Amino acid sequence: MNNSLLNAGAAPILVLGAGLAGLAAGSVLGEACMVLESGSRPGGLVRTESRNGFWFDRVLHLLYFSDPETERRVRDLLGDDLMPCAPTAWVESRSGTTRFPLQMHLGELDPEAAVRCLRDLAEVCFASTPKRMSSFEDMLINTFGRALCEEFFFPYNRKVWKRPLEGLASSGFQWNVTHPDFVEVLRGALDRKRVFDPYNSAGWYPRPPAHAPARGMEVLSRALAARVADLRLGHEVTGIDLDKRLVSARAGGSEVALRYEHGCVATLPLPILISLCERAPAHVRRACANLKRNRVLSIALAVRGSRPAGRGHWRYYSDESICFTRLVHMHELDPDSAPQNGWGMLVEVTEPAERPMEADSVIVNRVIHDVRAVDAIPAGCEIVDVFVMVNDPAYVVFDMESRQIVEEAIHFLTANDIWPVGRYGRWEYSSMSQVLRDAFALAERVRPRPASTGCEDRT
Repeated sequence: MNNSLLNAGAAPILVLGAGLAGLAAGSVLGEACMVLESGSRPGGLVRTESRNGFWFDRVLHLLYFSDPETERRVRDLLGDDLMPCAPTAWVESRSGTTRFPLQMHLGELDPEAAVRCLRDLAEVCFASTPKRMSSFEDMLINTFGRALCEEFFFPYNRKVWKRPLEGLASSGFQWNVTHPDFVEVLRGALDRKRVFDPYNSAGWYPRPPAHAPARGMEVLSRALAARVADLRLGHEVTGIDLDKRLVSARAGGSEVALRYEHGCVATLPLPILISLCERAPAHVRRACANLKRNRVLSIALAVRGSRPAGRGHWRYYSDESICFTRLVHMHELDPDSAPQNGWGMLVEVTEPAERPMEADSVIVNRVIHDVRAVDAIPAGCEIVDVFVMVNDPAYVVFDMESRQIVEEAIHFLTANDIWPVGRYGRWEYSSMSQVLRDAFALAERVRPRPASTGCEDRT
């Protein structure tokens, strides 16, 4: 590390990155930490952009509380601004439109398609011996049966991952895939009026007063940031000297050095984090550099005209000739996210991160064409503004070699008092609630204790 770096201070713990995980950890660590963030405002992907009175989350997030402690902390942060949001979602599959999840609403499909799905699901649900699952494709077949996979899960996941499903691992990034209960599936097939509550029915979303300075999920990021004692924006981490316990960063055109006494909470993407550690083994560096990820292009459409009704909070599209995987209606999440005579639509397009980016104009033209092709813009409505937000990384991709690489990298880091946390720090597929829970818990474990205790937990 360059000895000419300016000394910019020290802290017991440095937090690298002020996305959701870094802010959550920093809010617990208080004055025991300094949080470094390369951007001009905190939040990472949990930010909300505003243009001409329209608000768009960079990516769709809802809160689903999986444990009481995380719920308590978030409610304490947001108070009355946190509102229930039980989403209504729809699925466009090969044979028609159903409510989400498709497998629980087969009665809304063509009868012959429903029979095929029930037949193949029964085969896997009541198989005498479990089948070997060596790939993501195998996992889907042995969870839903082939007919449901051909109806929706295969084409949709090909659009999401943009890679052969047989080359993806059978576990690691499917936190929300659960084996369906055949009896419940059968009830949904026999009763078209039955509405099944999916895993995400108990959702929550911020809805602050109409003229609040922030909307969307950035309300949560700002609330967490307000509890961080020392947040330094515009600090891009450029190196980590594990022996000297120094982090170098570029800030305001200068190279600065920051010392940590106990360790670092690291939320930077794992491949980047390993590349910054000067003493990381060469084979770990090479392996991490080859870890795959996808980016999500969030195309924000500001629309003038009457707000559409009955289209749900979002809708999934499995048709592989359509460029997007999902359309999100921002006004359903928060009625004040747009002027009264308008509404916002968030269009999600997934791409492999290694693919060269197209020009925004090309992306926008294709999106508008496909949005009109699926009749998502009602007659009498006009698109008055469009912009593209690039989220990279968005999805980590697990192939057959990923798990071992990630485990070895995390073992090296933790052995050197660098504690990865968050979806990208730990290179995993996790929900927002899980990220918050893990970051809060990690901060509690590593927080320096009073000297009288005689020890500190660095695990």
